[in-house]
Amino acid sequence: MKILYGIQGTGNGHLSRARFIYKLLIKQSKNVDVLVSGNNYSLKTDIPIKYHNKGFSFVINNGHIDYLKTLGNFNMYTSYLEQREVPFQNYDIIITDFEPITAWSSIRYSIPSIHISHQASFIDNNVPRPSSKNMIGEYIMKYFCPTNEYIGLHYKQYGPSISEPIISPSLMHCNIELNDHITIYLPWYDDNFIYNFFKKHKELSFHIFSKNINKKYTQDNIRFFPIDEVSFLHSLSTSYGVICNAGFQTSSEVMYLGKRLLVIPVGGQYEQFCNVAALNNIGIHSLDNLTNHSHALINSWLSVDPVKLDFKNNIEELLIQKINKILK
Repeated sequence: MKILYGIQGTGNGHLSRARFIYKLLIKQSKNVDVLVSGNNYSLKTDIPIKYHNKGFSFVINNGHIDYLKTLGNFNMYTSYLEQREVPFQNYDIIITDFEPITAWSSIRYSIPSIHISHQASFIDNNVPRPSSKNMIGEYIMKYFCPTNEYIGLHYKQYGPSISEPIISPSLMHCNIELNDHITIYLPWYDDNFIYNFFKKHKELSFHIFSKNINKKYTQDNIRFFPIDEVSFLHSLSTSYGVICNAGFQTSSEVMYLGKRLLVIPVGGQYEQFCNVAALNNIGIHSLDNLTNHSHALINSWLSVDPVKLDFKNNIEELLIQKINKILK
C-alpha cells in the first residue's frame, strides 16, 4: 500500500502533530511519501518531505489576516507546475491534514482518502461554534479538503469520528514547575507592538517567542526567544501562565500542563473563534485583541485557577477503522 500524506504548512501545529500521524502511517505501510504546502511555519521537522508546494501562505498583520495580500501571494501557475511533479495516480490512499492539493487530487484521481486534522472535527455539527456563525468559515472548514472519511481532533470527543488532542512524548514527560514568568506566543503580532504592550506590566516577567529573531535577548522585563521547540517547552512547563493565539495545538498543550491559559484569536480566522467558544465552555479566558482595555483583563486573569485536562487520543484505532472501510 502506497500512501501520500499531505500537510498544511500554515502554522506550526500541523507540522507538530504530523510527526505523530506519520509514525502511525509508517506502521500501516513502509511506503509513505509526504507533501507540504504553504510556508507559514517555523518548526523544524525530521519528517522526510518529498514534495513542496507553495500553496496558500497567510499574510497576517498584527493579529489579523490580510486576505487581499494572501490571495496576491498565490501563484496559480506555479502551484499547477508543482502539482504536475507529483504522481498522484501512483498512490493507493491519500491522507491529508487540511491540505487541499492532496485532498482535491484524491477526488480527481478517485483515490481513497482520509482527512485527519482539527479542522476536520467541524464536519460534526456537535463541535462548539461561536454564537454568530460565519457561513464562509463553515464552508471552508467542511469543504476545503473533500475526502471519503475524516478523523477530527478536538478538546473533547464531540462525536464518534473525533479524538482528543495529540500530546507529544517530550511534553508528556517534561518537569512541571511554577515560576514567575508568563510565556507569550503570538507569532502574528509585530514584535515591537508586543514589546510596547507588555513592558507596561513592569511587575511581571515575560518570555516572548518570536519567529523574527535568531538569538535570545532581554529588554526591560521581557526576554525574547527565537522559535525553538526545546526552549519553548521549557518555558511553557515552568511558567506561571501562557498567553497565545487560539490555535488548537498550543492551547491543548497548555491545558495538558495545567497552566493558566489566555487566548487571543487571529482576526478573520474563523476556526480560532470556534476554538474560543469551546475553550470558554471549558473555563478558559479569552481576549478579542490587545488594546489599552486589555491590561486590566490580563491582571484579572492572573488570579484565575488554571484548567488541567489529561488528554487521551484514539487516533490509531480510528485510522485503522477508516483505512479498512475505504479500502474494502
